[in-house]
Amino acid sequence: MRKNRLFFNGRLYTQAGESIVADSMAVSGKRIVAVGRNLRYDPDFRSYQKIDLKGRAVIPGFVDSHTHIYFLAMSLGNVKLDGLTSVEDVLSAIGQHSRKLGKDEWVVGDGFSPDRWKKYVHPDRFMLDRVTGGRPAALYSKDQHVMWVNSKALELAGITASSPDPAGGRIERLEGNEPSGILKAVVAYTPVERLVKDPPDRKKKRVYRDALQLAYSKGVIGVHSFDGPEAFPFFDRLSREGKLGLRINYYHRAEELSMLEQAGLGFGYGNDFFRLSGVKIFSDGSLGSQSALCFNRYKGSNDNYGVETNTVRQISAYVKRAARLNLPCAIHAIGDKAISNVIGCYETAPRPKGPARHRIEHLQMIRRSDIARVKRLGIVASMQPSHCPSDIGLIEKYWGSRGRNCFIFNTLLAKGIPLTFGSDAPIEPLDPIAGIDAAVNRKAPKTRKSFYPKERISVEQAIFGFTAGPAYAAGQEHELGYLLPGYFADFVVLSDDIYKIAGSKIKNVSVLATFFDGRPVFVSGDCDFLS
Repeated sequence: MRKNRLFFNGRLYTQAGESIVADSMAVSGKRIVAVGRNLRYDPDFRSYQKIDLKGRAVIPGFVDSHTHIYFLAMSLGNVKLDGLTSVEDVLSAIGQHSRKLGKDEWVVGDGFSPDRWKKYVHPDRFMLDRVTGGRPAALYSKDQHVMWVNSKALELAGITASSPDPAGGRIERLEGNEPSGILKAVVAYTPVERLVKDPPDRKKKRVYRDALQLAYSKGVIGVHSFDGPEAFPFFDRLSREGKLGLRINYYHRAEELSMLEQAGLGFGYGNDFFRLSGVKIFSDGSLGSQSALCFNRYKGSNDNYGVETNTVRQISAYVKRAARLNLPCAIHAIGDKAISNVIGCYETAPRPKGPARHRIEHLQMIRRSDIARVKRLGIVASMQPSHCPSDIGLIEKYWGSRGRNCFIFNTLLAKGIPLTFGSDAPIEPLDPIAGIDAAVNRKAPKTRKSFYPKERISVEQAIFGFTAGPAYAAGQEHELGYLLPGYFADFVVLSDDIYKIAGSKIKNVSVLATFFDGRPVFVSGDCDFLS
């Protein structure tokens, strides 16, 4: 197809205002050059290739503002445990996968969640020993805050009865202080994770291409990456080769800040495809592992308030170091006490120069008294709507009536707090339409009742959270997130007009075509306007 294209006879939601809906758009190269009505009759576009959208809805390309896209790609060949409802089914799947591997290969997988099993069972290393055939095994929990390992993995990592719990993490124990095989928090399982070898470069590129196709099929043209340090050179190299295929804003782990300091790399390093955009810091764990830091005890426990993975002092030090590189921070905080602690750190830390904004990642349960502090500081609430339906049962089980303070999308928007939405993929599927459905309907699977329905938001607001919201968070609102002249020609054509259909039908909307950098990168079999 030629580089200059004129799309007409569509419904183009520009997001420049509620009432601004165009019917045509001109694209030259990688940029939008005009948006309006009846542009196909404009002599300026006489030479442009004309594409009849046949009344289809067009929106800006989706950006998922919280992913582990590198991990998602590298894990495509791992054993998937999400959705399995018993320890027996989980172990059977692990065993079948293990038998396909070489005798010295690691058994790696993700998605196990005892809280979602029909019968809760405490996993241990001996269960894995029985099905992994002597191979080392490392399985990530659904929320990736816990790793389940076998005896061989513990041996290789040197984790023994005499190993102390790392600060901010926990090694679960059996009798005699022996490790059980459950390692809580990233700092606890890092010694194991370092031993799991990355696939060879050729395979890395292949599985990354597979992840790209998955992203395109869901209308995703950009992500904010919270992957480990091994992802940075991979993305950087592909972007320089012109093969990255996404707009990736990368948030570097705070524990690796010295690498950036030594290299003198700061905010904005990169190009149109790959940018260093901030620093990721952990303040607590997760709800599923009962390690999100809370002011009140978890229901059913005597003294569990969650885990402080980094102290307030440590977080403040990281924020200050990042500011010297003009890097904003994206701080993981799920429990209400963790969120309050993070706000306190931002209140006392210098703001980095530059367009990107400080963020709180997840912001799952917040005290109402802390909302005004978030607003005053201009913090972006980076939230994952798909976590809401997945976590309703856990919220009710562990937090009870405090659920009224969870996923309060509507309240935050009403207070003028900017939202940016993501999936936390692969924890939840890389699927913005599923996220839009979750934000609009707030319903657990197979139920009709909305979870605190006053916190539902409109389709327009939810789409904004997956388009203009991420652009604002990363300081790119002048080139991404809208269908306007001068902006990148990144857009999605939908099967249905998502703005006009019933809320119950949102989940059935599909992507007919995805355009990235002015060219089609995905065209579904149902697409009737592109040959």
